[in-house]
Amino acid sequence: MMKTLLVTLVVATLFTGAANAGDLVKMKGSTQGRTNHEFIYQDGCKGCHQGSGKQNATDAACVECHGEITSIAVDESKLAIPEAHPHKSLHYNQGASCLACHSEHEKKAPVCAECHRTWFKEM
Repeated sequence: MMKTLLVTLVVATLFTGAANAGDLVKMKGSTQGRTNHEFIYQDGCKGCHQGSGKQNATDAACVECHGEITSIAVDESKLAIPEAHPHKSLHYNQGASCLACHSEHEKKAPVCAECHRTWFKEM
């Protein structure tokens, strides 16, 4: 009984460590976007896509609204283990692209999940 409870708690903790980037919903036509970015779509796609919706989004667009990676709060109590902090990566030393983990228009598993499959889920 105790072993089952412990395993259940560990598994539950692992799956609560994912960041919530807002739910995906239809924004314009067939384009999906995050609920926490609805205000961006009022001005079109130019804010994130370098002045044209046909260009790729860049980290600079993320930083413009969200600030530097070190200023973005992460609820560390929800991490599977302290080393799972996505903005203090041992591998990337806070240098990973925002787009390596986050996607505006589709669900995406963070780059860390390629090896650390139980730490993060698709968001």
